[in-house]
Amino acid sequence: MAAWKLAPALSAGNCVVIKPASNTPLSLMVFAQIVSDLLPPGVLNIVSGPGGEIGKALASNKRIAKIAFTGETTTGRLIMQYASEPIIPQTLELGGKSPNIFFADVMDADDEFFDKVLEGFALFAFNKGEVCTCPSRALVQESIFDKFMERAVARVNRIKVGNPLDPSTMMGPQVSPEQMNKILDYIRIGKEEGAVCLTGGEQAHLGGDLERGNFLTPTVFVGNNKMRVFQEEIFGPVVSVTKFKTLEDAIAIGNDTIYGLGSGVWSRNSNNLYRVGREIKAGRCWTNCYHVYPAGAAFGGYKESGFGRETHKMILDHYQQTKNLLVSYSTKAMGFF
Repeated sequence: MAAWKLAPALSAGNCVVIKPASNTPLSLMVFAQIVSDLLPPGVLNIVSGPGGEIGKALASNKRIAKIAFTGETTTGRLIMQYASEPIIPQTLELGGKSPNIFFADVMDADDEFFDKVLEGFALFAFNKGEVCTCPSRALVQESIFDKFMERAVARVNRIKVGNPLDPSTMMGPQVSPEQMNKILDYIRIGKEEGAVCLTGGEQAHLGGDLERGNFLTPTVFVGNNKMRVFQEEIFGPVVSVTKFKTLEDAIAIGNDTIYGLGSGVWSRNSNNLYRVGREIKAGRCWTNCYHVYPAGAAFGGYKESGFGRETHKMILDHYQQTKNLLVSYSTKAMGFF
């Protein structure tokens, strides 16, 4: 995230003030130390601390010429309010509830591609699900639903939860006890709504020094798209799965959300891929892949997932102003008056 914000701002000749997330300031401090010898003093500035207090001070400060924010939608609304008084322009990358759509033809063969598809399903647990583009809704075509979910759950159950310093670990702890408890609350809500938990749904007990860590088991729910666990961003290793019948049905369910940041579509049929990619209202649609972030590919959201596009040359325009300087080299009056 820091690189996404820093690169265009510095490239356009700006000084930068970065406010890291309250729970995770250290990595940015280390990064700043590494690049400190490359930049003049005062160009890169870091202010850490409570987001409510410091974020408000920065977003309403008349000395700030541009705001770039990544975070949840509710906080984004506050940033817009604070910046409205001094009228500071912004780009906002906010929450998401991204659909990951699987067509029946993915099971036409039990081959290398289908192995990739199963990994694509399990990628809801990437970075413990603490990713704004997390594929936290899975839409599976009705005709393959039972067979597909049997294989998908088996793949999820292979995810090794443990010490993030262990190279064999696939998923580490949640960022904080507060976040873990928030996720557990959503799991409880899902069960109360009638969603069926196929696997996970509890704190992972690893024993030893890890016992007190914020570890959760990857969780797979089956329900309907109107449930809260389908509509609200959980920001954890939880995927909510539902069925669809036709391509049009998949698009309708995929778009039935306030968010529009990421999406995914999996099929052996190029027509399915093209139509879903065009019609899903999201800033990015991964096609037979997920969680790929190539440099230069525009990134940003529709609807309540924010506005503006990063990691593309168009972001440079947000960190510059266009000035028009008109000069007359004639000594004569224009003759109007």
